[in-house]
Amino acid sequence: MLKFLNIYVLIPFIFAFLIGICGFLKNPIYIRRIAKTMFFIQFALTFILFIAVNEENFSFLNFNFNYDSVSSVLLFLTSFIFFIFSIISKTFIKKSTRLFYSALSLFLGLINTVILTDNIFLFLGCIFWIFLTIYLLNTNYSIANKKNFTNQFSADIILFLFCIILIFYNFARLFILNQIPFDFTEIKDNLYHINNTSILAAYLGFMVIIFRFLNLIPFSNKTIDNSNKTNCLISTINMTAGFFIGNALLLKIFPEFDYIFYDLEDYIGLYLILNLIWFILLSFKNKSLIKFAYYTLNAFIITNLFALFSFEEKDISIFIYGLVTIILSFAFLFIVLNIITDKFKTDKIDELPKISPKNKLFKFFIIISTLNLVKIPFFGLFSSTLITLISIFSIEYDGIILNIIPYILVFSGFLISISTLNIFYKIMIEPQQINKNSLLCNHQILCLSMLLVAIVITGIYPQNFF
Repeated sequence: MLKFLNIYVLIPFIFAFLIGICGFLKNPIYIRRIAKTMFFIQFALTFILFIAVNEENFSFLNFNFNYDSVSSVLLFLTSFIFFIFSIISKTFIKKSTRLFYSALSLFLGLINTVILTDNIFLFLGCIFWIFLTIYLLNTNYSIANKKNFTNQFSADIILFLFCIILIFYNFARLFILNQIPFDFTEIKDNLYHINNTSILAAYLGFMVIIFRFLNLIPFSNKTIDNSNKTNCLISTINMTAGFFIGNALLLKIFPEFDYIFYDLEDYIGLYLILNLIWFILLSFKNKSLIKFAYYTLNAFIITNLFALFSFEEKDISIFIYGLVTIILSFAFLFIVLNIITDKFKTDKIDELPKISPKNKLFKFFIIISTLNLVKIPFFGLFSSTLITLISIFSIEYDGIILNIIPYILVFSGFLISISTLNIFYKIMIEPQQINKNSLLCNHQILCLSMLLVAIVITGIYPQNFF
């Protein structure tokens, strides 16, 4: 089984290499079919791993890896979402096909490594390559001035180097000098050797990386502004990568720095609430479909983060369940909105024509995505939001700020529903001019149907996560 896990880590990188070097393949159709087959194989292997392996610690290339119940769920979810991306890409990727599928496979391999690795050096190395891959895809598929993405990449690298300095400042040195593996699971046992200033600096370094990948203030402005300046599928892939990386890192450091989280919970809670208010306000003011999806996604991510504030083991399960429902729901939403953007050649809400009455299936998927966002029962977001709020209301916090947060979250959920219904009105009801060229292709129906089934199953059977 250890050999299987080692091979599993390598497979996406091998796929990326094979797709990249196959210069004799000129026909995009063949490249697409080969890539879809490869992503299906990866998904099948992840399913076997999910069924056959419970927990396993293994070492590969002198780096330590952990496979447990949390990583198994995240890996299964990642391989499923990327398999969907490989199918739906037929709609959106019209050029540089080999580059796209090679980068997509590289993305999957890097995210899998981030989820599985226990080694902090390897984790940070993967983050650098993720920034580089995002920049490569953004510039290659840019529909605006590439300078925007160059500036964003430069800012990300500077921020990343700053975080590395914080993490390594008298913190990593203890592990290196004493030949202790610089692993996440080794942190807690060695904290008493390190002074409090260095511990806090490392903690802040990790948290800044999390905030960047989850697109929280002050890192949201540039990222979200550039989201509709590149191919809409590339923007969705970047969002997905950031979602998995940010939450995977949070799950790795939360048990190791739990006492710092507890000491700073009032400040973190206030920071998250300010973010929540800001994103809800933007969701009402913005005129872009893609930006609306980003703002709403961030609001749900922030609500889900409060599940960790009880510091109980059961709430890790609630948090994981929230992650699953959020990524499935927003992958569905982003694909629906991306199809609208692709067919109507704009994501400006005021410029959208009305969808033809004949295209009932497309309208059905739009209605389903709306019902899920407004949290109608039997959908994933309803179940995860309800369970999270029940958990939060059952806790009696020490500080005044945290005790009023549950009521703020309920009210913010109501505002998100109003904002979503407003977007639904702008898409389905308000436009006067009808666009007749809006029929869905078979591969689009397949992707949306698979995601819809997953959303309904997770909404009806939340108990399977606990």
